[in-house]
Amino acid sequence: MKLALLIEYDGTNYCGFQYQTNVPTIQGELEKAIKRVTGEEVRIKGAGRTDAGVHARGQVVSFETQTPLPSSSLVKALNSYLPDDIVVRDVREVPGNFDARRSARSREYCYVILNSPLRSPLLRNRALQVSGELDLEAMSQGSRMLLGERSFAPFAGSLGRRNPVRRVFRAELGREDKFIFFDVEADSFLPQQMRRMMAALIRVGLGKLGLQEFQELAECNVVGAAKAVAPPYGLYLVRVNYADVQFDPGWLPWEIWAMESVRTWVTS
Repeated sequence: MKLALLIEYDGTNYCGFQYQTNVPTIQGELEKAIKRVTGEEVRIKGAGRTDAGVHARGQVVSFETQTPLPSSSLVKALNSYLPDDIVVRDVREVPGNFDARRSARSREYCYVILNSPLRSPLLRNRALQVSGELDLEAMSQGSRMLLGERSFAPFAGSLGRRNPVRRVFRAELGREDKFIFFDVEADSFLPQQMRRMMAALIRVGLGKLGLQEFQELAECNVVGAAKAVAPPYGLYLVRVNYADVQFDPGWLPWEIWAMESVRTWVTS
């Protein structure tokens, strides 16, 4: 049978999602746990190949297994072997043709900024601190220029043989106290696309890049033209959407910080 797992992780201590020899990865830890529980050596497929340091609330992976364990027992068993910064939150049996990456209709990412002159040691691996005041309206205008189907080559770290055309369904910026959130939903993402879009919009918000210049940058179709790359630790894979299989990731990162007690503590 084929199973799909909903995964949450803190990417700080990992060299990205995708398996690599001799370095810690999310995929590597999951496959080791699956082997210890089922005795099977499997190669899982992930919906998003997050970079080193990127976090996830709603990553989805799929794999074939013959395990007789019921879902609740499987989740408990896997989590007993996973490190504290990775957890399986849910499991579903899925059709044999389901593929966590190829079956996804869209992916949702969020980039979190701490817009404050003071850094926060407690959030150093959770949000990007930007000390200068950001013009949220200008950034929002820029984000709307990213909507629709178009080439995102300027915001790609590399392409290889990839088609640079992607469809962005939603690109929104919001503020909660000192936090700014950049939410993007697209059919799929190019390498570093979110982080390069974020870095360019930060320049817009700081007045270092005009909206006309931002539009020209977005439309130039030169691979990697947006050279600045925002750090990985502010980025979260929030949700992966499918036609017939839906996981609910629950709280999103900013909803945790928006809780009244946490908000008072963080912003005091």
